[in-house]
Amino acid sequence: MEGAGKWITGGVVGFLAFIGLLAASRAQDQAFYWGGFLVFIGCVAYIFYMINSHYDRHEAAGGGHAEPPH
Repeated sequence: MEGAGKWITGGVVGFLAFIGLLAASRAQDQAFYWGGFLVFIGCVAYIFYMINSHYDRHEAAGGGHAEPPH
């Protein structure tokens, strides 16, 4: 997935995380409460995975940090 697709995927996953928190906040029983939190945690973990994989590809392509001037 390249370009705008990554941003769209991140936005959709972020929206799903919000829906998970909304479901947890309005839960009438424990299943929806914990299910909503699990959806939220899974979405946040996936977003962190997306960020990590971006920087891993950036470093593998030789785009590491420049040395600061002395």
